[in-house]
Amino acid sequence: MKPVSTIDRWLLAAVALVAFLGCLVMLRVSGMYVSPDEGANAFFAHRFKQTGMLSAFEPLNVSLGDAIHPRSVVSVAGRLVPGSFIGLPVMYGSIAALLGEWSIPFWTPALAALAVCAWFGIVRKLFDREIALLSAILLAIHPAWWYYSARSLMHNVPFVALLIFSAYFLVVRPSSGRRHASLDFVASGACLGLALFVRTNEAVWIVPAVTALFLAFRAGVSRRQVAWFVASVAIALLPMFALNQATYGSPFTFGYNVGGNVAGLEDVASAVSADAPTILTYLSAPFRALFPFGLSWKDTARNVAYYGVSLFWWMSLLTLIGLPFAVPNRSVPSDVRPRRRAFALLALGVTLYLGWVYGSWTFFDNPDPRQVTIGNSHVRYWLPVFVLSTPFAALAVRWISRHAFTDFARRTFAVVLVVLCLVLSVRVAFFSPEDGILAASDGLAGSREVRDAVLGLTERDAVIVVDRGDKLFFPYRRVLYPLRSDATYELMPRIVLRAPLYYYGITFPETDLSYLNDEKLAGLGLKIEAVQAFDIETLYRITKR
Repeated sequence: MKPVSTIDRWLLAAVALVAFLGCLVMLRVSGMYVSPDEGANAFFAHRFKQTGMLSAFEPLNVSLGDAIHPRSVVSVAGRLVPGSFIGLPVMYGSIAALLGEWSIPFWTPALAALAVCAWFGIVRKLFDREIALLSAILLAIHPAWWYYSARSLMHNVPFVALLIFSAYFLVVRPSSGRRHASLDFVASGACLGLALFVRTNEAVWIVPAVTALFLAFRAGVSRRQVAWFVASVAIALLPMFALNQATYGSPFTFGYNVGGNVAGLEDVASAVSADAPTILTYLSAPFRALFPFGLSWKDTARNVAYYGVSLFWWMSLLTLIGLPFAVPNRSVPSDVRPRRRAFALLALGVTLYLGWVYGSWTFFDNPDPRQVTIGNSHVRYWLPVFVLSTPFAALAVRWISRHAFTDFARRTFAVVLVVLCLVLSVRVAFFSPEDGILAASDGLAGSREVRDAVLGLTERDAVIVVDRGDKLFFPYRRVLYPLRSDATYELMPRIVLRAPLYYYGITFPETDLSYLNDEKLAGLGLKIEAVQAFDIETLYRITKR
């Protein structure tokens, strides 16, 4: 295979740089994040950099049953710990120890840009230079990739980027033929281990996929190289088990299953057909591991149609057109055909599995569940599928452009198609009115003003009851959620004896405020009064009568 040309290098660098700079729009509002997951990852990344630990002691939780914490954070015996996987805060916190905490939000866009270049190398090995270049460009400008690269403290893009790096060292093998050729397997295993560190639950499909690929291409791989690969995966994962032990008290406990309660998992018996009790009896544990949200064909069909196909319809259309051209035929060199078949089967298997496992669950990321937007969790969970679809879309672009009569016209047509994809992608990723990058950035700027005002109106040791406002005030204030919970109301009389208590949320109508003061809170010996309004929301003070 010929070396990458200088023109291709510069073009890839330019595309990756444009995508990287586009992600920085979200970072203009420092210290504010769209979701609780991002806020928690940022908090624990800073915490890990400063202390080498993934916990923070909250003294109130010792007497309040670990109730004081935001979403995406859990409390164990008075210690605030991550409510998700710990790989991202550990990685970014470790890098921050070397480069400074300012670098933390920039690493996801940087990894995304590097992954685009690595994807070019992978596709070039499997197809050809033209398809590889188009695939890399389509990945860089894919709305899902762009959007979640800008959401820089989410797990998903770093996870997929590390998978791409792992595949790059296995497929391209840049050290092949050199004295230290085994370094490719070491690097690949380390990247895969780090990917599993970031999102450990994805091991249920990654491990079988990697095993199948090794078996398919075992002719060119020695046992020693396999051993290097497996050892590197294990070494990369060792810190996860040690830190899980230090954080949760068990190497196999994560934030999702602290105390044995796996967040967001439906009972299997209610998610599958009721006429199969025998199957459930024997396959319950494997089924839960493979399909933690159960199996719902109706939900899967709806979610795939909304978030996998119609939301990015132009990419879906190109992928559909390009699928037949991905099937290897006699025009493809015989040594390349097995790679293409393996890629097609891998793409099909990953698409079917991730489509079923995440499509069977409905996520309520938007306050209005009827809205189909790029900020829905299905989009970020299906990032591997969108990445794998780009070579098929690239094949479609080349096939369509080849209908032109001259070489110049064909190149021009291909550029026009890519630019059209860019325009549509920018429209969805940046200008979506609900949660596009620009709307989210403006919302963060407004939220920062509210946060600063509320911090000025509340004491440093105050507890603020919230519904969705925890991402505004944590870690600057203690937060408790939600208001509309009997458990929260039961805690209020105990909290006011220990700290100032507030509520921040949608402004109450007078009838609701009267009900709280005359009945609900009156029975608890408490009262509530408005402190200051912020548009449609208000800060309230809750005190003893």
